[in-house]
This record gives sequence, C-alpha cells and structure tokens, in this order.
Amino acid sequence: MLSNEQEQLLQQSQADFDAYYDALGTSLVNFVERLGIQPAHEVLTNAAEYLPYIDAAMRTIVIRDESWQWVKTMLGYFIGEYFVQGHAGCWYVETRPASPHFCRTMVGGFEHGLPADAALDPEALALAFLGQSVPRELAVLIHETQAGLA
Repeated sequence: MLSNEQEQLLQQSQADFDAYYDALGTSLVNFVERLGIQPAHEVLTNAAEYLPYIDAAMRTIVIRDESWQWVKTMLGYFIGEYFVQGHAGCWYVETRPASPHFCRTMVGGFEHGLPADAALDPEALALAFLGQSVPRELAVLIHETQAGLA
C-alpha cells in the first residue's frame, strides 16, 4: 500500500510521463534533424540504424550549459527507443515503491532478446553518457548496457 506522499508522487510522475511520452516522437525527430541526419523520421521505427550516426555526432560535441538538459532528454529518448524497438519493449513509470527507480520513467517489458523482467532508466544512461570525457562512445554504452541486462 502506498503512503499519501507516495501516491501523490506517483500521480505527478504519471502526469509528467504522459507529457514526456507525448513529446517523444516529435522531439526525437527534431533532435536527429538538428544533428544533420536524414531521413530523420525513420529513427522512430529504425533506431538501431541511427546509432552509428548519433554516436559519431555526439562523440566530441561540446554541449553548452543552456542545451545540456535538452540534449540529455533527447539522448534518453533515443536510448529508450533503441531498446523498445530492438527488444519489443515499452515505456512506463515504475510503480513499485520498493524499487530504487520508483516513479522514474523506465523501459522494459521486453518480449525478445532480453529477460522479460529487465528494465533500464534511459535518462540515467543519457546522464552517464554525457558524464564521459570526450570522445564519448554511445554505441559502447548501449552495447555494455545490453550485455549487462542479458
């Protein structure tokens, strides 16, 4: 049973998730376009094919302070979509209060290639990526994450 505080936090997280998820498609396509990758819209159905290009674009880029949060969110969108598309997973808000990811936006529910109970926090992975010194390697981070989940 959730406490009142947990219930309120969960309701707010769900509302935030709805806005986050509603913005995902348009925002991710815009991000890919801004990186100069075409056709940008196909990232929504073929994220794996875009990994080498996004990896190359982000490898040495310097991110200004005012853009940092936006880039982190866009990379979180991409990382999440990479796993959702590649393993028939889904986006969700973690609702179990015992989870260390309680009320976080997660990717999981994988139908193939990864355990069904595997889950990851795309924004945390984006943060880890941006915390690397240049040259950063998004492909390595994704492949290591995938291996760790398997």
